[in-house]
Amino acid sequence: MIKPFSENNNLGALRALMSKHLFSDEVKNEMDRFLSQTIIGLGQGGGRIASELARLGFPTFLINSSKSDMEEFKNLIPAERRLLTRSKKYAELEGTDKNAQLGYEIAVENKEIYKKVAMDNAVRNAEFVWVCVSLGGGTGNGALKVALTYLSAVRQEKILPTGKIPLGVICSLPSKDEKGSSFRKNALAGINLLKKFQDENKIGSVLVIDNEKMKNYYEEDPLRTYGGRIIDAKSYSNMVVASTIAEISSIPLLEGRVVLDKTELLSTLSTPGWLSVSKYEVEQNDNINSVIKRLFSENEVLANYKTESAISGAVAVLYPVTKNMDPKIADDVYAYASNLLDTQVNLSVSINSKIQKLTLYGLAVYLSPSLRIKELYEELKEWEEIEKSQRELKKATLMELNEFDDFFQLRNETPSRTTVNLDDLDVSFGENASDSIPAEPSGRTTIRPVDLDDIDF
Repeated sequence: MIKPFSENNNLGALRALMSKHLFSDEVKNEMDRFLSQTIIGLGQGGGRIASELARLGFPTFLINSSKSDMEEFKNLIPAERRLLTRSKKYAELEGTDKNAQLGYEIAVENKEIYKKVAMDNAVRNAEFVWVCVSLGGGTGNGALKVALTYLSAVRQEKILPTGKIPLGVICSLPSKDEKGSSFRKNALAGINLLKKFQDENKIGSVLVIDNEKMKNYYEEDPLRTYGGRIIDAKSYSNMVVASTIAEISSIPLLEGRVVLDKTELLSTLSTPGWLSVSKYEVEQNDNINSVIKRLFSENEVLANYKTESAISGAVAVLYPVTKNMDPKIADDVYAYASNLLDTQVNLSVSINSKIQKLTLYGLAVYLSPSLRIKELYEELKEWEEIEKSQRELKKATLMELNEFDDFFQLRNETPSRTTVNLDDLDVSFGENASDSIPAEPSGRTTIRPVDLDDIDF
């Protein structure tokens, strides 16, 4: 069981994003029922996502081929859960430089580490397990197949009555600002791999962070710490995800006339597909139908989807204990959400002493991947053309310089030398000149011969 959030000293700047209801007595008094979750971060990007979830008190493992990446979190995650994957074949390397193939080879070489993590009691006993990864990277993305293969096998021990596996993935997609084809190739390969695991019912839902959306964050007032330090956009995205996971996990703890119980939440999270979670605070004049559309189609950092591909959904209504809510609002929320998603939707209606506004949470699992995937494919083709042009330009430049290729080569024939007899030269050094060559001027250092035999070209 994790600590009540009001007693957690590790939240840091994350506290500013978390809903006030998490610090209420209603949640605090029911923390023994809070959904137990274990986090596994793969690579640098996955480690940073996982570290924000670790602040909530969840048991967290980091697995990385770069020790320096993990040392950033040494005060948050214990050493025995920060696991370094070394390569005998590439012993001098730390990291993979966005090479997912290399990341996969290193993961296979270190498969015993992934096996050990999968068999850890923190993983086996958790009600749900999240694997965090940046799909644009090399280490984490490359390790995904190895990690999920072992974890899926172990999580069969916790299989739900519906046959779903309580194992999910939180991943990020590269933004347009991340240059080059390798980011896109890695991400598309990762999405394809996750789709295969879903189709084989080896994992549940995948929550996708769309890094392209971060630019919108910078256009507005960025989040600052209490000391005034600006939180960078990627950290902000990870914090939004962590606060969102905490908030939806608390919904089964809240009292109300209609409750989303833990089994229903687990079933939604464990549904093989693409998960979207969003939150909306309702203003007085908001039209509920429009609110529901925005709830399921707009999100600050998470990927967007076609709502008609939904296969599972849930909507939670939280309203202040100090205000009465018209029962019709809850009925309308349920009706509009069901019609929009065109699938079974679970409903929760709860009251809370800490919140000030009517607040809605929407969860949906979709069959089709994010709309960003098509964009990534188009960007990949553009970058392949750019990189092809760069290679051709480089080749043309080298061809222009080819006439100098022989400069740094040994010659097969040595030019013949003529022996000169200095006695035959008619040279005068002046009237008083000596017949001998003058000595070195005073103070000049004589250059010693250097042994060049060891220089190899």
